[in-house]
Amino acid sequence: MMIKKPGLFTIVMALATFVVVIDNTIMNVSINALVRDLNTTISGVQAAISLNALTMAAFVLMGGKLADIIGIKRTFLFGSVTYIVGTVIASLSTNLPIFMLGWCAIQGVGAALMLPNVQTAIREYLAGEARAKSYGIMGGVNALGVAVGPILGGFLTTFFSWRWAFAFEILILGAMLILSGVIPADMLKKARPSLDGLGVVLQACAMMLLVLGVLLISDFGLFFASQPLYVGPVNLAFLGLSPALYSLMLGVIFTMLFVRWEHHREDEGQPTLLKLALFDNAVFSKGLQIASIQTMMIAGVLFTVPLFLQVTYGLNPLQSGFYLLPLSISVLVFALIGVRLGRRTSMRAVMLLGWLIVVLSAAVLLLRMSEGSEPEDLILGLAIFGTGMGLLSSQTANVVMSSIKQAESAEASGALNTFQQLGNSVGVAILGTILSFTLLYNLTTQVEQSAIAIEKKAEVVEELQRGVEIASTEYVEQAVAQKASSEQAALVADIYSSARTVAFQVTSLVIGFFAVIALIMTLDIPKKLKEPIDEA
Repeated sequence: MMIKKPGLFTIVMALATFVVVIDNTIMNVSINALVRDLNTTISGVQAAISLNALTMAAFVLMGGKLADIIGIKRTFLFGSVTYIVGTVIASLSTNLPIFMLGWCAIQGVGAALMLPNVQTAIREYLAGEARAKSYGIMGGVNALGVAVGPILGGFLTTFFSWRWAFAFEILILGAMLILSGVIPADMLKKARPSLDGLGVVLQACAMMLLVLGVLLISDFGLFFASQPLYVGPVNLAFLGLSPALYSLMLGVIFTMLFVRWEHHREDEGQPTLLKLALFDNAVFSKGLQIASIQTMMIAGVLFTVPLFLQVTYGLNPLQSGFYLLPLSISVLVFALIGVRLGRRTSMRAVMLLGWLIVVLSAAVLLLRMSEGSEPEDLILGLAIFGTGMGLLSSQTANVVMSSIKQAESAEASGALNTFQQLGNSVGVAILGTILSFTLLYNLTTQVEQSAIAIEKKAEVVEELQRGVEIASTEYVEQAVAQKASSEQAALVADIYSSARTVAFQVTSLVIGFFAVIALIMTLDIPKKLKEPIDEA
């Protein structure tokens, strides 16, 4: 069934997408404020950002499947209301656990019900040029969210509070609910599939354990535990092995169980949470992987760059947001340009160009994010990165969703959003872990090679290995001055500043590495996609 007002329908879908996108970017520039107001650490906020995306990844397949069971519109609207409830709880929270309950758990589930049904509804109710245009607009909306989020979050956090950002989200969703009448009423089939409950549990456990494992690496190591982890009287670092290793191993096991269970359901002729046969479609599978890497990289950059600006140069959230403007504007402009380029050339050509530009941006950031540099030195690299991401965002969803049959759109949309949110979560977790690891390694190495008194070196190294937080040079100098002379404190602060800069440079190197991988993968995308015809 096609819609009479595709423009208004696209606006409603765009509002839902916009809210979720700005939610993440707003929090990224408010990290230090969240640390202060919730009495937590940067690692705690990093975990919250990862877990928010992880909840979406864990339940987005369920959100896509519910569209077949209770209808696209009902699932979408229920998700919107759930999102609002979680947002209210997060905005009123006074500590990290309550904040995570509202933002990571309840709001994450709401987003998981909303997002896949944006893609499903567009695939279901629009066709041809209108559908391609709508997907392009969604890419532009994602770009707009990236553009507006840092400035809005920075302004509200600097002059009011990050809590007001949540009020802004509720206002947008309220407007969306008022306009939701444009979404066609659900026309449910008489024979509706049941929800694969065990599949939901297995898939959610797999996602959570895998990302939790990555998050635990920075504090406990990958193989051998650098410190114990007690839950009550029980030490989870059994046999001296890291809790991160156990979490990753369990994540792999649950992934295998999920795949086995879905095959079993399929063999028995029962409804599955995810139709694994979709992955036999090479274009669909490759598109999902590319979408995941793309989301991982932009999430990682939007986490690390504001953090670098704030701890290195002492900028406030609003100033950090302004320095992200070149990235934001580039994403928005080139997402719109990418839609037109895709029509004149091919989706693959635009994506290849996008990844080449991202590789270039990583090189520029690596060279210019050096000790003694100024915030302005990052502008060129961020603008180039935004250009590449804008071109990519205009094509990725269309590649994935145009490669499958319309009857498979709900499951395909769920899979697309799962991979994107998993990339979002893993991006923050991986780059955050790399930051901590690289910082600790360089700190330890430089301290051992420094002029610090020999008897003090072992004490300093031991203190470092208990855990290192990303912090400002002034904070480090003041903390060290409480236990050592002012000369030694100044020396350690200089060492910390140098090691911190190298840690951020390494993140740029990692971004370039993943961009090269995605570039090679994009070569497998055909120049033109022949849209599958649904079987009668």
